[in-house]
Amino acid sequence: MLRRITLISASIALGCLATIGPVLTSLYFANRDVENRDRADIQEFADKAMLRAELVTYQAFAALSDLEQQPGAACSPANLEQAARVIYNYRYVQDAGAYAEGKYLCSPLLGDVHDKDLTLPPPDYRTNDGFLIWFRQKSPLSDVRKDLQIGRNGHYVSMDPEAYVDLIDPARRPIAAIQTTTGTVFAVSAGADPNEMFNAWKHAGDVKSDEWNYAVARSSTRHIAVVVKSPRSSVVGDRPKLLAAWLSVGVIAGALLGWLAYRRVTRQLSFASTLEWAISRRKLDVVFQPIVRLADNECAGVEALVRWTLHEQAISPEVFVRVAEESHLIQPLTDLVLDKTIAQLGRLLAANPAFYVSINVSSEDLRTFRFLNLLTKSLQGTGIAPRQMRIEATERSFMNADATRGVIAAFRAAGHPIYIDDFGTGYSSLSYLQTFEIDVLKIDKSFVDTIAQDTASSVVAPHIIGMAHELGLEIVAEGVESEFQAQWLRTKGVQYAQGWYYAKAMSAGDLARWLGKNRAARTPDSIGGGIATGSIET
Repeated sequence: MLRRITLISASIALGCLATIGPVLTSLYFANRDVENRDRADIQEFADKAMLRAELVTYQAFAALSDLEQQPGAACSPANLEQAARVIYNYRYVQDAGAYAEGKYLCSPLLGDVHDKDLTLPPPDYRTNDGFLIWFRQKSPLSDVRKDLQIGRNGHYVSMDPEAYVDLIDPARRPIAAIQTTTGTVFAVSAGADPNEMFNAWKHAGDVKSDEWNYAVARSSTRHIAVVVKSPRSSVVGDRPKLLAAWLSVGVIAGALLGWLAYRRVTRQLSFASTLEWAISRRKLDVVFQPIVRLADNECAGVEALVRWTLHEQAISPEVFVRVAEESHLIQPLTDLVLDKTIAQLGRLLAANPAFYVSINVSSEDLRTFRFLNLLTKSLQGTGIAPRQMRIEATERSFMNADATRGVIAAFRAAGHPIYIDDFGTGYSSLSYLQTFEIDVLKIDKSFVDTIAQDTASSVVAPHIIGMAHELGLEIVAEGVESEFQAQWLRTKGVQYAQGWYYAKAMSAGDLARWLGKNRAARTPDSIGGGIATGSIET
């Protein structure tokens, strides 16, 4: 009997253990999973906050660079006009002006304050490259506000520190921004204790707390760190909310619809944030598609094209370029293409003055002189002539004629030929061809495909060619894929072509090899002064 009771007791114990054990184990792993998810979520948010901080800082230094481009005496009308333009062009810049000998001199908002003795105290920090930083500088425009101020060479810009921590966040997690060289907490959001956030940064977010999680993100390019604080979740505490959700069909339906909407928005925001991250870390590649002179099949130049591979999957440029335009990332993307193009083709261009590369420029950079100034500065000391860097713009870029006309003229005055890309697919108009001075029309592939075919659009290519000849413009035919198309275009007086018939877009190294083969394939009479392909820097 005793043995039977023992066996029964053991069986009951084992049964209870088998029932309770998995429950207790699942609760343990559930809590660990919640903790891991919390940490992953807060780290992701911290990384997004760091992207914002890098963007704000980028604008500050870019704004200072723009101020330094304007020649002439401080506080001259031209310099004040340039400062006003900087305040307008850069979203996070609140004021911009000049200073000297520890005093404010002028700004578009202050006016001329030479005689008002507005003292500027010594900076809180000096960088090795000559930048002066005031972390909490009292603004002369306000009795209570303190700005982040950055200066160099007599120019300064003022930023609202809250721009570093003012992110859209339904959870309202406290954020702090820290200058890592000095350990200065220069921006905090509502609910953030500077001392607490500094301690979290000091310990890389590894702070023991039963109530809070901390995450730290550091910039790879600036001496900046971001600290985020978030309350810990509880699987037990959250369960009643989950159970309550099932009590009502209406609540379930509403939660489902809200979740679907949230997921959609999250994916979009996540893609834009990933693109911003990729641009800031130079993860996008630039490839080059040859442009061939039809008369002798010699490669006259190339078009620089941007490509992005994410998680070993190629992302269509039509997708990420559109997201870049919608997310105000198109200018950093264009800057990256320019930088990589000069780095990879600089020696080839310098060694071959007749060779060129064309770069696609967005409508945003055809409304201001920002990109022209950057291009001019980037070419200094490279040996590359302005005519070797050509500007391609789509038709819709020309819609705002008043804002664009002067910039287009400035590009051409600086020596950069202007191309209209994909001509005929957008807002085609003879009026803007007469209004703007341009150099080249590029016939879109969709019209090249219908050459000599009996279709409604087959008459477009001959019409464009005839119009270009009347206006004295050169022509590049895109998407050429057969000898028949090339011969037809040649007979119609089209000067240049690009497309798979000649070559696909390729890396700088592959371009060097292709140029060598192209030069060898042509007859000695047509080679003439061939391109020195061995000087490409990859």
